[in-house]
Amino acid sequence: MSPAAPTSAAAQKQRTRTNVRQSKYGCFTCRARRIKCDEAKPHCLRCQRGKRTCQGYPDGAPPSGQTSAVVLSAKPGKVEGIHISKPKQLGSNPELDRLRLLACTVLSQGRPGARTEAETAFWSHLVPQLALSIPSVREAAAAFGASYEQQMLKRTCDAAKLKALRQITAALAKIRQDVLELPHGPLPILVACILLASAETIQYRHTDALLHLRGAYSVMNSREWLATRCSNGKALAEDDLSCLFGKLDLQVITYARGNSPELQYPVAAAGLDDADLAAWTPQKADRELFRTLHSCYAFATVASEYKYLPRAAARETLVPEQSRHIARLKRWLSCYRQYLKTDPDMSPLNYQHGLVLQAHCLSALIYVANILDPLEVAYDKYAPQFQQLVECIEEAMGAGSTEAEMPTYNVEMGMIEPLFLTAIKYRDSEWRARAISLLWRCGREGPWCGYVEATAAECVVRAEETAAAACHGASLIPTPTASCGQAAAAPSNPAFLPEDIPEQARVAGHSLFDIVEDASGSQWAVVEMSRCRDMEAMLLDAQLRPKVTKHWYMWKETCRL
Repeated sequence: MSPAAPTSAAAQKQRTRTNVRQSKYGCFTCRARRIKCDEAKPHCLRCQRGKRTCQGYPDGAPPSGQTSAVVLSAKPGKVEGIHISKPKQLGSNPELDRLRLLACTVLSQGRPGARTEAETAFWSHLVPQLALSIPSVREAAAAFGASYEQQMLKRTCDAAKLKALRQITAALAKIRQDVLELPHGPLPILVACILLASAETIQYRHTDALLHLRGAYSVMNSREWLATRCSNGKALAEDDLSCLFGKLDLQVITYARGNSPELQYPVAAAGLDDADLAAWTPQKADRELFRTLHSCYAFATVASEYKYLPRAAARETLVPEQSRHIARLKRWLSCYRQYLKTDPDMSPLNYQHGLVLQAHCLSALIYVANILDPLEVAYDKYAPQFQQLVECIEEAMGAGSTEAEMPTYNVEMGMIEPLFLTAIKYRDSEWRARAISLLWRCGREGPWCGYVEATAAECVVRAEETAAAACHGASLIPTPTASCGQAAAAPSNPAFLPEDIPEQARVAGHSLFDIVEDASGSQWAVVEMSRCRDMEAMLLDAQLRPKVTKHWYMWKETCRL
């Protein structure tokens, strides 16, 4: 061997590249792999060829003249890939445009049946136009897109979390400037507040989301906003935008029981006559129901304080009002079913939405009817209503059988709240399993999350059926519930009927205490539950307001999402 061989090998080992342009704007994935990035926008081609997820580019990355790819859908529930060229007037930030387009795509799709035709047009036409032309709305839409991408598309890397936080901060700065100057009127501010609240609630920061909504509510209630309205004589609660905010307000008080409504609505009419029924339309039925629901849940907020106070003097004045609300809900349900018979040519979208409306009416009817009854067994009398509720949602979800490729997000109330009430209050194993299986298929609806509520419902079911099995000995075996991400198979012979679960085994109170994330990025739900030790002893307690720790057993369970 030549003696020069080792020297040549050493020189080859120390060889470095020269005259090669170094870039600090490569994508995060290529930088982590320590390879050169081709810096293609919006996604690195090297990552795509290697079938890897491109984690995006750092701030300050130069723009590209290529077109931005986005998933858009012409029909609800159907996703198609198309390319949209980036308009030059939007600036030189392709990442911001990509997130904005993602937000508009997600919001325009939603779950079929959860919206009216007017609300569908609002999210698929008005919001994209405002996001294209108004800087504050564009920043807020990008903030929603970043939060959606990080939480619902499961980009859990630190760069994605930091991007979402920075985008929310930038949107706040733009909205604050618009609030001071009002360069485009109040409408863009209201839309930006909704988008920013949605971005916060996707991150499970519900308190921050509520602050953004309250800011929008103050604009809705202000005289400046009323002064800018067109002079057509309509009341605040009769236009499309006000109805949308009314639904958001209703969603808050149904998710966090005990909160008072923020918006002041006119009192619902005492009843509907035949003339009103002849003039009904899908939009009028929707507004009439949600106006009724608003007053019903506002009453429930007050009445819930006396649920376990049988000797309180105020209960006597609440019972007649409770009966009036129950009568209004039953009247609406009867009128709507008569209306369905007179309108056989109703569009599929309106028919689906009508099924969801019936589910909400049944849910409110059950809740308001039991708001003053301290016993959980009182819910057993409403088994037909629970079953009709589940069947309505099964039909609504079956009509839109084509599943979207991306997780759905609806700002408005949808199907989760009625299903969750059924899963925790209707103590029939078969119907509970059907409700939980539907919850797993739901996406996100404002603060409601399908898989989180399904997990919480499984905790309640497991606690009740385990306690009931202990009361009955070994004669009853708890029904297996759905595993994470899978639907529970409804048993042919349910192990538990409502009469099999005694009062002392039932969970009366429950709440989502927190959602935590471990070092691996997995999320866990902390569910807090409460059960009365002896309901009869508590109701006979000499104290006007018995101590909670004396009569209630409270505990927490942690479940992986």
